[in-house]
Amino acid sequence: MMRVTIAARWLLLGALSAAYLLSGCKKKEKVEDHSHGGPQPDSIWWEVMHARTGPNNQIHVHVEARLHRDQDRQVREGYNRFRIKVKGYSGPDVRLLPMMYMTTTKHTCPTKQPDGKAPDDYFYAEAFFQMPSTVDANGNVTESWKLHVILGGNDTVTADLRVHPHPNGWVRRKRFDTSMGRVRLLYEFRPEEAFKQNTSTMPVRMYVYRRDTTIPHDRLDGFLSASDMVRVVQLKTWMPSMDHTAPGNQPAQPVSNSFGLYKGQVGFNMNGDWDIYLAFVRPQGDTLGLDTVKVRF
Repeated sequence: MMRVTIAARWLLLGALSAAYLLSGCKKKEKVEDHSHGGPQPDSIWWEVMHARTGPNNQIHVHVEARLHRDQDRQVREGYNRFRIKVKGYSGPDVRLLPMMYMTTTKHTCPTKQPDGKAPDDYFYAEAFFQMPSTVDANGNVTESWKLHVILGGNDTVTADLRVHPHPNGWVRRKRFDTSMGRVRLLYEFRPEEAFKQNTSTMPVRMYVYRRDTTIPHDRLDGFLSASDMVRVVQLKTWMPSMDHTAPGNQPAQPVSNSFGLYKGQVGFNMNGDWDIYLAFVRPQGDTLGLDTVKVRF
C-alpha cells in the first residue's frame, strides 16, 4: 500500500481555498466552472467574500476562490485563482487588490487583474500569496490579508482573508546577490499529480515572480513576471541515500501569456527520499540562484 507522506499530500495546497467573510454571509460551494473546461470533479469554487457597496448598498460583490477538495476550504500560500461576480454594477473596470496588513507596514502580492468580463459574467483574477497570515498562540490572527475589490476606481469592498501556510514549504522568498545586483524572487514548486509509488516521471509547474524593490510595496506593478529575468528553471532529481539521479528530468520553461507559469518534468526510478535541485538560469546563460525541494514517496 502506498505510504502517505508530506510530499504525497502536496494536493492539500491546490489552486485555491477560502477563509473569512466581511459580513458574515454564508459561504457557498460552486461545483462547476463552465468557462474554463467545464466541471472539474477534483476542485470547486468556494465563496470567500460577499459584500455590498454603492448607494443604498445595491451593488453586491461576490468573490470565489478555486481550490482542491482536499484543501478543506483553506486558501494557502502560493498561486491562487479567483473569480468575481458583481450584481448591480455594469462597468467594465473591476480590480482585485490583496493586501497584507502587518504591525508596522503593509504590502500587496503579485496579482493578475481581470481582463474584462468573461462570457459567464465573472471577472477572473490570479494572485500569488508569498506568506501566510500570522497567528498567535491562542489561534488569533494578528497579521492578516485583506481582499479589496475596486469597482471603477470609486467603490471598494473589503473582506478579511486568512491565508494558511503551504503544507510542504514549497513557497519560497529568495534573495540572490549577483554581479548585476541583488535580485529577489518569489516562487512555488507544484507537482501536477500526487507523488506515488512506481512513479517514473512527473509533470511539474513553477510559478515565478520577481520583486522590484524600487517600487513601493503597495503598488501592484512592484511585482513582475520573471520571464525576462529567468529564462528557464533547470530541474534535476537526486537520491542522496543511493547517490544517483534518474532519467526524465526536463527544465521548466515559461508558458507564453501566463501569470508567471513555468512547466517542466522531473524523473524518478525508485521509491524513497529524493532531492529536486532547482537552478534559475538567466537569458545570458548564467545561473541566478539555486534551491532544493525535498520529497518522499
